[in-house]
Amino acid sequence: MQKNFIDLLKNKAPVLDIISRHVKLTRKGKDWFGRCPFHSEKTGSFKVDPDLGLYHCFGCGAHGDIINFVMEIERLSFNEAAKYIADMCGLQVPEEQEWKKHTPEEIVKAKTYEAIDIIKDYFVRQLKSAEGNEAREYLRDRNISDESLVKFQLGFALNEDLLISQLKKSGFSEDILIKTGVFFKSQYKSGLISKFSGRITFPIIDYKGRCVGFGGRIIKKSDVAKYINSPETEIFIKNHQLYGYPIARHGKSKEIVLVEGYLDVIAMHQAGFDATVAPLGTAISETQINMCWRLCDNPVICLDGDSAGLKASFRWIDKILSVLSPGKSFKFARLPQDTDPDSLILNGQSDIISAAIKNSLSLSEWLWEGAFLLYPSETPEQKAAIVQMLKEKVELIKDHSVRKLYIQYIKQKERDLYLYKKKNKNATITSKINSAIKPVISIKEKIEKILVVTIINHPYIIDRVAEDFAKLEFSSISMRKLGKRILEIYETYYVVGKNTEGNEEISKLEANIADIEKDVEIHAKFAGKNVVSEDEVLTEWNSFFEKYLSDPIVAEDLHKASVSLQSSFSESDWQRLKALKSSALLTAKDRGKR
Repeated sequence: MQKNFIDLLKNKAPVLDIISRHVKLTRKGKDWFGRCPFHSEKTGSFKVDPDLGLYHCFGCGAHGDIINFVMEIERLSFNEAAKYIADMCGLQVPEEQEWKKHTPEEIVKAKTYEAIDIIKDYFVRQLKSAEGNEAREYLRDRNISDESLVKFQLGFALNEDLLISQLKKSGFSEDILIKTGVFFKSQYKSGLISKFSGRITFPIIDYKGRCVGFGGRIIKKSDVAKYINSPETEIFIKNHQLYGYPIARHGKSKEIVLVEGYLDVIAMHQAGFDATVAPLGTAISETQINMCWRLCDNPVICLDGDSAGLKASFRWIDKILSVLSPGKSFKFARLPQDTDPDSLILNGQSDIISAAIKNSLSLSEWLWEGAFLLYPSETPEQKAAIVQMLKEKVELIKDHSVRKLYIQYIKQKERDLYLYKKKNKNATITSKINSAIKPVISIKEKIEKILVVTIINHPYIIDRVAEDFAKLEFSSISMRKLGKRILEIYETYYVVGKNTEGNEEISKLEANIADIEKDVEIHAKFAGKNVVSEDEVLTEWNSFFEKYLSDPIVAEDLHKASVSLQSSFSESDWQRLKALKSSALLTAKDRGKR
């Protein structure tokens, strides 16, 4: 690249803006200081001089100008870093032929990138077409928003013969089309065949924003694999990519979350976890680990809540342990049994994911706890085998100081294991008592569903109960959304006297209660669509609303306090149970006076 352009770039580069994306800087005189991004430290020995455009770390010796910084932090070549900065400055990079001659291999690679980008855009257009309606319906059923379709550039692979014809007319050879990984030659017919035909396509975008491959999801019932990825090519190495990575880099969240699949990533972003990514398979590589660490020191791994998810986490642990260094690690969030991020969000339960992430275990904790969940541990011999396995695993850690501390941690947990029986004589009995207390759906939540379903099936009562309805504090996100929508309709139509139009709008919400309506009618027949007088519906609705304000909350708290007392038998739990019983008695007496 021409020297005069590089000089111009260094003068124009917003040094502080670029570096502060990765380092929290504090001003001291004319210089700025922060913690070095190239090594772990507790005190800020990383200095930036914006006037000179230089940085220097007094701890590890890292030193250079803004181009060096971008090269190191983003892992780019010199020319790639210069282009990155030029884009930020709004500068036009000189034509490549002015400063670099391409090798034949580079020309082929450039044509491959160009071709796969055209293919990506074609698939996007096909999803929007009339023939893409079935694919769009599938995505709508999975609650994928129109915004996400654009954000993740989802497409649909069909009419590929037309695509191949257009590409050839544009000067792309069959060899280039095969190098994209999208097409292959058949042994049984002439011409090229698409690997992704009939599949929804998920473009895999690298950290430079280039499409390098695709994931594909079949939408019709078939014996073929539901999901496939592009084969590895000159431009696509599977374990060098993370799905959603370019978007996560610019997300508001500072905590990277790793999930398993394409739809998990999209659902997580829609739910506000906008730094979510996924490896393209069941394993994780050193490159992918370092990509995560480039954005966050302690990413969270949030795998499916089944045995496969548990096993996957242990496959990942081996690779993570081998590259651990001071200040860099991972956390593990465990979802409820037989759930995954996509299904939880689809059911309005993103709060469960938030709680799992908030309460995630450190790598060392998960190494121990996960092992005892994954492997049999009933007998002393089985426990000893697990401990021995963990001792061997921590030997994978190459960093001496981290390895030494992990060895100490395993030894301490082993000692705790020996003392466990003495300290917890009643643990087995307590466990059996707790397991006998079957989890029940909250009474409060049941009543909320009854009140909402009643209004949707009998919308004419909203005009008379709106004030009370607005007082409901819903337990679940799905009910909260429905409640909010009902009140919006009330304010739009009923307040201005358009009751008929309002009734129609509320009735349109029926699809949202299809899966709970039968259960609700078991407890409250009046809530169904059967013909009931307006007065009866209104009387029953008010009766359940009164229960919502009194019994459920006290009863549910009593149940929780009782369970807690059986578990710990502490003085504080006993006092809480007595206070709640007293409250329940007062409530009952108050009802008797009415």
